[in-house]
Amino acid sequence: MAEKMGVEDRIAHFLRVSEDPAATQAERDTAGQEAERLLAKHAIDRLTLDVDGARRAEREEIERASVEVAGGKGTVALDVVAGLIAVAKALGLVAHYRDHRSDGRWTEAAPHVELVVTGFHSDLTLAVPLLESLAVQAALAVRGWWRSDPRHRLVQRWDAHLARCEFAREFGRGAAARLSAGREEAIAASGAPGTALVVASREEAVQQWVDQHLRIRRATDRRSFTGYGRAPGYAAGLRSSGSAQRAVSSG
Repeated sequence: MAEKMGVEDRIAHFLRVSEDPAATQAERDTAGQEAERLLAKHAIDRLTLDVDGARRAEREEIERASVEVAGGKGTVALDVVAGLIAVAKALGLVAHYRDHRSDGRWTEAAPHVELVVTGFHSDLTLAVPLLESLAVQAALAVRGWWRSDPRHRLVQRWDAHLARCEFAREFGRGAAARLSAGREEAIAASGAPGTALVVASREEAVQQWVDQHLRIRRATDRRSFTGYGRAPGYAAGLRSSGSAQRAVSSG
């Protein structure tokens, strides 16, 4: 059925499967990989690389979009967003976050962390659904990893929390590494001269827009992190097909 859909509908279909808790881990992994492969290829294919096309790209609007990750200070919400910032960078976007984890005390809004992503309109159209899906996938992966080993129950409560946080961050970094590789492959496969230059110029334009229009304060995180959870989190985000060890069980 997916073969009969348009490219963007196929991406949406695979993203839905990738965040479906009823699917097996293998099914979620395969769907996520296919969605990201299609997204990278489609994003590069949409760039017109002749002179007129490059000028049209320069006139395209640079916009901001938001992705909300629910959770308070006792959750991995901030860490999921930290990983998504790496993913956004791998997609040629610029991202920062707004911490609303304490909002529930003062307003009716549920505690959450807001990921703010800046980029060209066409890039955001493709990237935001992927970022939303990866946020869900990260939460599922953390839960699956923690439940997969009974020994985790013996870990001290605060250490356990830090381990899950580290897993969530590294999940995003692993996903970012995979996306970067996929993007490079799509650029190379395009066969059009100047593709890499056009992509680089768009990224530079987004960064310049952010520098000119936004004042972003550098975040400081005073938590002391543990290495426990780092390697399995990165491997889960990378989700290498075949050769790499599966770091997340289907439980």
